[in-house]
Amino acid sequence: MRLTGSALGTLAVLSAAVAAAAQDPAALKKTCDKGSFQDCFTLAGLHLQGQGVPKDVAKATSLYKKACNGNDARSCLELARLTRGGEAGAKDAAGAVKLFDKACTLGSAEACGQMGVLYQTGQDVAKDMARAAEFYGRACEGNLAKSCLALGEMHRQGRGVPQDVNRGAALFKKACDGGEADGCGALGFAFRSGEGAVKDLPHAAALFKQACGAGSAVGCYGQGLSQEKGDGMTRDLAAAFASFGKACEAGEPRACHSVALMMRDGTTVPKDTAKAAEFFQKACDGGAGQACHDLGVFAETGRGMRRDLARAATLYGQACSGGDMRGCLRLGLLYNGRVGIEAEPGRAVALFKQACDGGEIGGCAKLAPMYENAEAPLTRDLVQAGALYKRACDSGLAAECYSLGRLVARGDGMSADLAKAAGFYKQACEGGSAPGCYELGLLTQSGQGVARDRDGSRSLFQKACDAGDKRGCEKVKYR
Repeated sequence: MRLTGSALGTLAVLSAAVAAAAQDPAALKKTCDKGSFQDCFTLAGLHLQGQGVPKDVAKATSLYKKACNGNDARSCLELARLTRGGEAGAKDAAGAVKLFDKACTLGSAEACGQMGVLYQTGQDVAKDMARAAEFYGRACEGNLAKSCLALGEMHRQGRGVPQDVNRGAALFKKACDGGEADGCGALGFAFRSGEGAVKDLPHAAALFKQACGAGSAVGCYGQGLSQEKGDGMTRDLAAAFASFGKACEAGEPRACHSVALMMRDGTTVPKDTAKAAEFFQKACDGGAGQACHDLGVFAETGRGMRRDLARAATLYGQACSGGDMRGCLRLGLLYNGRVGIEAEPGRAVALFKQACDGGEIGGCAKLAPMYENAEAPLTRDLVQAGALYKRACDSGLAAECYSLGRLVARGDGMSADLAKAAGFYKQACEGGSAPGCYELGLLTQSGQGVARDRDGSRSLFQKACDAGDKRGCEKVKYR
């Protein structure tokens, strides 16, 4: 049946009348007194906002309490907020937690999400990541998108729950589908990296664009990366700089770091080290460990700012604590005898070990000769030195390949093996190590560990000479 314009108008008037009646304080009080806790909740809101009645927080609190006692979840949630903030009287954090918990139990997804935040941050309760995950899970099941995002991050990182990148990506999708822009950004990174989703750069770029357009700092940062690298979209450095800037302003420290790098290097913008230092600082303050390292380099070298080794040490420490092993290495170097910083050999060794164990090969390379030469506070350990030289050599450090070859040739900490030594010298030489070329030339000249080759040895000596080894030059000169 098709309604006429007159009938539609009548319906609109009736709907407005019903809405007005639903907001009538006198009517709401009568039904609230008769046990309609939903109407108690509505009336409390009117008193809280001063709509149709004088603003009366105490009256609102009393009504919320009545409805909460009647198991109205929304009223328990609002009462918890008033109790926590002190609007309902003296602040009562413990009482607020109980009310949030009750509201969650009664089915309020928002209250469950709030409980998750409290346990994750340790506000008003003892920090407990497992409990946080439990509450976020209940909130997510109630379709609270921001809790799906929070739980997804916990699964991605393995914090409070077993690490499960697939589960994390599924939760990011639910958050994104639920309108949480940061969820779309996080899902974009899953498709960009292939962690939890099949790697798909165009899809990642589309998600970043969607998230950024909705105001997500994470999304704008991801979009900047896609534009900078040309991943899934046309490479456009100017657009990347703009995206990073937008993300930085919105509070994404990694984006501030990217802005700083582009300013430092003069990528699509005029080179400005002083301005870069400001953005490095902003990123560092936001928790981006890499930015702390890069700003530390500025402070150590005096680039873009006044040279300040004490500040450099502090910044390297922040980088190290933030997971950037380069910071651990550079702080170790400062404490290992850098002029202007009091030497602390024990602390330097601990930092080199931390860097090495964390994957910063430079830390392994620093430790190896210390074990070989028994530099305090270490004692001589040729086996350990050899293992560290091997790690560094396998990572492409030519000088360490030479040092490893030297140990193998002499049989220090292992069986002597000239053939193996020749292999390491070859790696060193090909990587640009002049001593490696020279030692390989000697073995090739005498036919030890490798086939004897007079012309080959001369070529190796020349290569050593060209790379700055005078012994190689002498060998070429008198042959």
